[in-house]
Amino acid sequence: MTKKNRTPSTTPPHDHGALAPASWRRLVSVELLAGAVRHIGALLAGFAVSWWQRD
Repeated sequence: MTKKNRTPSTTPPHDHGALAPASWRRLVSVELLAGAVRHIGALLAGFAVSWWQRD
């Protein structure tokens, strides 16, 4: 029994230009989310320190 070529000939070629905007948007959204998380973390740390030092 011979092996068949398992690569389908009907697969369209990958368009790398179409993938660039999606990855760019993902990168920007991840950076914005990371910045927001850092900001919220800094606020929570500030509240914790001020609560710890209250007299």
